[in-house]
Amino acid sequence: MKSTPSHSKTAVDQAEKKIGAVLEQLEEDTGGDVKDIGLEDMVDTDPRTGRPVIEKSVEVNLQDMPPKRWAH
Repeated sequence: MKSTPSHSKTAVDQAEKKIGAVLEQLEEDTGGDVKDIGLEDMVDTDPRTGRPVIEKSVEVNLQDMPPKRWAH
């Protein structure tokens, strides 16, 4: 994580907790395992102007969680 001013560290910590809760819920709902997440730039069209605009997009890669087996 980049160094942030102290007044925004709390906001970053809170956002990380919220994102973590969403990813945990995704894993519970799907039975999968979040492999990685990323922030990407994507080109979209501004509906007001019809011109291209760069927006941020979150990509979540989910993989099947192998069944757990206990040795006996």
